[in-house]
Amino acid sequence: MQSDIRDAALRLGYIDARPVTGHPFDVWNDRLQRTGRSMPFGHDPAKATKWPRKKITLWVAIAPTPPMDWPVECGEIGAFYMCSRRRRARLAAWEDAAAALGYKVKRGVMLPERAAAIRAGLGVHGLNGPLIAPGYGSFVDIAVLVLRAAPPPDARGPEHDLSPGCGDCGKCIEACPAGAISANGVDTRLCLRSYMNRLHELPEEYYPKMERRILGCDACQLVCPKNAALARKQPPADMLDCMKLENLLAGPDMACISKYVQLDETSVKAQAVLAAANTGRRDLLPLVESLIDCKDETLRDGAVGGGAIKRIISNKI
Repeated sequence: MQSDIRDAALRLGYIDARPVTGHPFDVWNDRLQRTGRSMPFGHDPAKATKWPRKKITLWVAIAPTPPMDWPVECGEIGAFYMCSRRRRARLAAWEDAAAALGYKVKRGVMLPERAAAIRAGLGVHGLNGPLIAPGYGSFVDIAVLVLRAAPPPDARGPEHDLSPGCGDCGKCIEACPAGAISANGVDTRLCLRSYMNRLHELPEEYYPKMERRILGCDACQLVCPKNAALARKQPPADMLDCMKLENLLAGPDMACISKYVQLDETSVKAQAVLAAANTGRRDLLPLVESLIDCKDETLRDGAVGGGAIKRIISNKI
């Protein structure tokens, strides 16, 4: 029953797909409320779809998103974000396949994907936040397909929502540049990725910690023992060229970047200024200096207020 949904997922490149019931994700909701963090999506599938709960099946699938191996002359984009365009296209294709099979599909519903994957038995909750899947570690993409259909007999329910966790090695705590991870979990508000959306709030002592990051931070994942056996993947050749720091500073090729990830040009150049300063590359100094009179306040502050020029000249990395 509904095995055709799983078959469609596997044909699209997902490595596994399993059904769960449409009960609320109360464990996830309660955890976030205790920490006082905002919830960008709902926890109750029935409220999100306006369908009877007994007529809701959530199919949860995972696909690998291998860690990226960026050369030293390039800015870095995290593995998850490098797959962001592809993940949306693949989910849409899965939804189309389900609709073609005669199922009623609810598109655009935002539900807690990691909690759904844990309920499905696809992995456990990592201390640093991501799902950790056997054999693939935390470098996985999660997709949730919402069907108006009675859950099949093997659909797992909320009794499976408590995750045993990944263990207590603490390597991610030690590796986090921003100190966002503790024994209690991760505070995403302190993560470097969060500051990329609000560079004006980035503490000065964090400037060097950005290193060559343009979007995302995989520091905690790269030291995780669950990821030790994963081979790093070279980014696409066109991205290798356009992500060179000199190209990002001179004028990023947004057409190329947009094929893989959604970013605006100002954000890219602002992060590239920090990356240039952190490399200490004096050959990039003229490109950074050209931003002194830039009309964009974010870029001008990054070059001058952020101390990029001074740090390149002093070569303090």
